[in-house]
This record gives sequence, structure tokens and C-alpha cells, in this order.
Amino acid sequence: MKVLFVHPGPLLYTNVFLRLEPLGLELVAEAARRARHSVRLVDLQVESHADYHCMIAEWQPDLIAFSCNCLANVPEIVDLAKATKLALPRCFICVGGHSASFTARAILEHGDGAIDCVLKGEGEPAIVKLLEAVVDDRCRSRKSYPGVSMMQSGQDRRGCDGPESLDGSTQRDVLAQC
Repeated sequence: MKVLFVHPGPLLYTNVFLRLEPLGLELVAEAARRARHSVRLVDLQVESHADYHCMIAEWQPDLIAFSCNCLANVPEIVDLAKATKLALPRCFICVGGHSASFTARAILEHGDGAIDCVLKGEGEPAIVKLLEAVVDDRCRSRKSYPGVSMMQSGQDRRGCDGPESLDGSTQRDVLAQC
């Protein structure tokens, strides 16, 4: 399966002095590559939207995964998802990242059907399972899937409320209790 990972563009005037490497997205992309998928990543903090549209037209990915680690990127992601769905109607489009994890319903609603799902929690293990489900066409049939939120009949339907097990790697007991 051809998978394109997309790091959204810079915010306002930050492109003049601040460009962040999409390290988290690079790790998720590597997990997909290790699962034997063909992977590319476009960083819109460096590339243009025209470059993105050229890439999807030429390469025709089967799945596009947008990283949403800042709420201010949601409009850009939604607009790109809608344009992509018009150009590639069979392409499966998902959004992940920490901001997407807690705003899944709003992202799906604003996507108006262009965004197939929001992937919640840790991306590295979840993307591999999602890709398996998409290959088997399980997600298009809207079956329940852990760590995924998708719309069905106007309702946000979750496979679960958050990430699966993180194997005890989070230590919430160290947080200050006020």
C-alpha cells in the first residue's frame, strides 16, 4: 500500500524563524515502512500546497495520514483533506497526533466525510493496525476498531476512548496533584 504522511505548514509568520522537524511523524512513517508499505512524507513547513497536490496526482497514495499536533493546523488539514478526497475519492484519509486525539469528533464533523477516521493515541503501533484494517477493507465498512474514531450516520463512533495499552510507559502518578 502507498502511504503518504503529511506534516502541516507553519503557523502565521513562524516560517520566517521556526521550522520544526516532524520527528513524531517520521517515526510513524518508519513503522509503516517496516510493515512493508511504500512510504513518503511531505513536510508543508518546507514544501508548498502545490507540491503536495502534484505529489498526490503523480504518486496516487492509497492512504494519507495528516499529523495534527497543533489545533491551529486543523483548518489547513480539513481543507487539504477535502481537496484530496475530490482528487482521489478512493484514498483513505486519516488524521492523528495529540491534538487530533482529543478533538476527534470536531475534526470528523468539519471534514464533512473527507476524513475517514482520526487515529488516537500512540501512532507507531496504531498505524500498522490501521493499515492492516484498510488493506482488508474493514475501516470502509465502518466496523469497530480500537484507537479509531470515525463518523457513522452523523455519530462519532469510537473503537475506544483513547490509546490501547502503552505497556505501563506512562507514569501519570508523577503529575502534581493540586
